[in-house]
Amino acid sequence: MELTRRQTLGLAAAAVAGTTVAGTSAATAAAAHPDRWVRDTLRRMTLEQKIGQLFVCYAYGPTAATADARNTSLYGVATPAEVVAKYHLGGVIYFTWTDSVRDPAQIAGLSNGLQAAALASTGVPLQIGTDQEYGSVVRVGPPATQFPGGMALGATRSPAFARSAGAIAGRELKALGITTDFAPDADVNVNPLNPVIGVRSVSSDPALVAQLVSAQVKGYQRDGGMVSTAKHFPGHGDTATDSHTGIPVIDHTREEWTRIDLPPFQAAIRAGIRSIMTAHIVVPALDPSGDPATLSRPILTGVLRRQLRFDGVVITDSLGMQGVRDKYGDAEIPLRAIEAGVDQLLMPVDPGLAYNSVLNAVRGGRISEARIDESVTRVLKLKYDTGLVGRPYVDVSRIGKIVGTPANYAEAQRIADRSTTLLRNDAELLPLSPAPRKVLVTGYSPAALATALQSRGATTVVKDTGTTPTDAKITDALVAAGTVDLTVVLTNKAWDTAVTDKLAKQQKLVNGLLATGRPVIVVPVRDPYDVAYFDAPPTALVTYGSTVVSMEALAKVLYGEIAPAGKLPVAIPAHSETGETLFPFGHGLTFDPRDTRLTVASYNIHAGAGEDNVFDLDRTAQALKALDADIIGLQEVDVHWDKRSDWLDTIAELAAKLGMYPAFAPIYDFDPPAAGQPRRQYGVGVLSRFPLVSVENHAITRLSTQDPNPVPAPAPGFLEVQVEVRGRRLHVYCTHLDYRGDPTVRRMQVADTLGILAQDRSSDLQILVGDFNAEAGAPELAGLWTRLTDSWTAAAKTTGGPFTYPAVAANKRIDFVTVGAGLSVRSAAVPAEVPLAEAASDHRALIAQLSFRR
Repeated sequence: MELTRRQTLGLAAAAVAGTTVAGTSAATAAAAHPDRWVRDTLRRMTLEQKIGQLFVCYAYGPTAATADARNTSLYGVATPAEVVAKYHLGGVIYFTWTDSVRDPAQIAGLSNGLQAAALASTGVPLQIGTDQEYGSVVRVGPPATQFPGGMALGATRSPAFARSAGAIAGRELKALGITTDFAPDADVNVNPLNPVIGVRSVSSDPALVAQLVSAQVKGYQRDGGMVSTAKHFPGHGDTATDSHTGIPVIDHTREEWTRIDLPPFQAAIRAGIRSIMTAHIVVPALDPSGDPATLSRPILTGVLRRQLRFDGVVITDSLGMQGVRDKYGDAEIPLRAIEAGVDQLLMPVDPGLAYNSVLNAVRGGRISEARIDESVTRVLKLKYDTGLVGRPYVDVSRIGKIVGTPANYAEAQRIADRSTTLLRNDAELLPLSPAPRKVLVTGYSPAALATALQSRGATTVVKDTGTTPTDAKITDALVAAGTVDLTVVLTNKAWDTAVTDKLAKQQKLVNGLLATGRPVIVVPVRDPYDVAYFDAPPTALVTYGSTVVSMEALAKVLYGEIAPAGKLPVAIPAHSETGETLFPFGHGLTFDPRDTRLTVASYNIHAGAGEDNVFDLDRTAQALKALDADIIGLQEVDVHWDKRSDWLDTIAELAAKLGMYPAFAPIYDFDPPAAGQPRRQYGVGVLSRFPLVSVENHAITRLSTQDPNPVPAPAPGFLEVQVEVRGRRLHVYCTHLDYRGDPTVRRMQVADTLGILAQDRSSDLQILVGDFNAEAGAPELAGLWTRLTDSWTAAAKTTGGPFTYPAVAANKRIDFVTVGAGLSVRSAAVPAEVPLAEAASDHRALIAQLSFRR
């Protein structure tokens, strides 16, 4: 029966409004007798209607009644409803580019309108499908829950996550009227150069793919109540050719195919998979004819039907792909597919040509009507078994209770949290301290990560360079990297210089950032293989996708809120001809997220930088930035010291350049050098990435170097700064003490120090930075070292020793970072010496890596 356009539009409108139309009585009668419904329906269908059930096509337009010139050009009718009615379609497929998936209410309305058209045309509801693999292949976007994709699931190693993702996806899609998901991907990605599968696959390990694919199928079908489609049979995981543009040849032997490619499809069949999609690939070991699997009777009937005993629906991959069109014409392809054992033909290039070709082949005797009935029976049974016959329409009012709920979002986040994989942490950069910092986020699609970092107090500079950065964008990013504390660069298929990034500009960007010497975190947000194409980044993670949940999980790992738990589901080979493995299957570093890390430095910035004894602000700021510390204690700070500091407030200027919070405590406070000039001061300071809660200048026993006959007496210059770090109060003390070789004075100063420290609550954290003019083993210092952990000793184990440059004598200067109870010194080091002409000071800093447990 062919509807007029007015009838079709009326039915579509009624369906969108929630009115139950044709098919209800038949569905009710069939409820108790499913086999009878299938037989009776098949018996009353015309040949034209039967052939229509074999076709799954797309139509343009957001509603069933939307007229679109693209439909007219392709089908000869204007609206999606008319397309369904004209060809008696068994199914449609939704894409973004067909305007089918704008928002949940629109999708549901379109689905209801198309069901009305199908029921009016044939009395058989429509199978509505889409490719919602998640990860890199998504058709229905937010507010539908966005899950990590196949390889991210593989990194979690969790069948429970695979099943829950499938269950939620199934329920959400079905609420929109989408009855079939062309997922999961059951390919085993054993070829790192695979341009079309990659992260769509769970893993390179057949057993892991089989385990998680089976779980996904159960989630989609048993829990979600929809049709799941395993793809791409007989296995698309070992190809370097994209079947969209060419004809891949899989050279696996029969034994290799059985060991590598077969297990996931066997597992899917055992799990009850209702549909399997064919691959446009040539597998000579299974069929030496050179025909792609989609058109191969030995593969589809011989292996899939007879050997594996699959009696569900076999659907082709898109018949518009070059992999299936290389050998035969568009009129011949659907005939050979049906003869091979296919039940449904997906997206033929010329639907009218394909439909009429099948119709004429049956009328001419090449294909028997019994063969058509065989496939139509499977299609009808599929529709009945999934409840589509009884409930062809969806309730638009219930969408908000099912799609994108907080519980669903939370489960997607849990999965992403478990998938993030830490490949390298050679510089011990991770986890980052919770200190606010300025971060450049660049590379592929950085906005979502930038938002996640901003919510953690970071100030972000965002430079989106895409998958093919121009030289101008690369230069812009490199300049920006010099102005921030940290750079995170995201890449997407940077390895693929054949199609994605032909000039290897992503590689140029990453290597340029690494060459700056500044802290850089490299994150392939799709294929993990990218990391092999860069100059050995010391800090690298993989997320397997760039969804919001994956970027939130990445931010959590960067800041140590969660431990990286993902394990590589593939091996990453080195980018060389040696066959070496850069990272093996199962690799994945971790850390204890209960440990909060801090980097603290002590640096004497004596103004004698250079022979002119003039403070060099820019050079000092550059040296301090290179320390990459959260807190820096500074000694011998001059403020408004006439020409030596150009009358600048030195520490305020440094703080502004570094984006840190300053504190200063004068030791000596002199009269201004001239009327109208600010008072000259000399003392100690602290620069902190954390906001300052309070600042105090304590008095401590001193010998005044300004008095020709010094007498020990209390004097200011013992700086205390308090900050909050993840709910803990942290006290930072900074001192510059001149002992003048007098043990008595040293004992008094140690006693004063211990007395000041004792005023803090026992639950608070304490850090003391500064310098002593004494030997570390001097007995009068023993009480201090007993009270505090001595990172000076830790530094003595590093190259270059603990002494600042130049060390006139062993007892001349000890720069130190010491900590109280609750803090641990993970390591301490003295930066490499630089030529005096380039040095910011005639001393060298001490950098300590600290941590405390929450």
